[in-house]
Amino acid sequence: MSDKNIDKNKIERILSKEDQERLEILQKSEEIKGEQLIINLDSEIVIENQAELLLGQRIDDPVQKFQLYYHGLTKLLKDTLPKGKEFEDVRRIVYDEKNILINRGAKKDEKGIRGSDGRMAYVEDLEEAIKIVADWTSRKGTPAELFIAFWDKNEELEYGHQD
Repeated sequence: MSDKNIDKNKIERILSKEDQERLEILQKSEEIKGEQLIINLDSEIVIENQAELLLGQRIDDPVQKFQLYYHGLTKLLKDTLPKGKEFEDVRRIVYDEKNILINRGAKKDEKGIRGSDGRMAYVEDLEEAIKIVADWTSRKGTPAELFIAFWDKNEELEYGHQD
């Protein structure tokens, strides 16, 4: 027997009163697809169409993010920061400050977990970090100067810094 052949009255006899109320709520929700009731600042109830609100927003392109993160930011840093085991701490310190910027202030916790992935950062944040690195490389700056550039940007945005 398919679901389409089930008599609505039979469903109501099987369902408890609470289940029937839930079913009615679900059925009413189908009437306003993509809309949500909200209370505005004037305490008025307003219906917003969520799909229409999304239409005007910039949507990140995963391919563009991949290109910016790996072929832009990461490659620039790997090519320009000092290499070798003896400079591992230098790179980590710079990367931590860079990651705070591209992750909009997310810092590592006491277990070393950031809870945010720089590969999924907003395109505009990746572009900002690339600009900082590109400016630093054009001036042939030191790793300390790159760290300070990321530090200053994080200060400007009130993101704080890695402990």
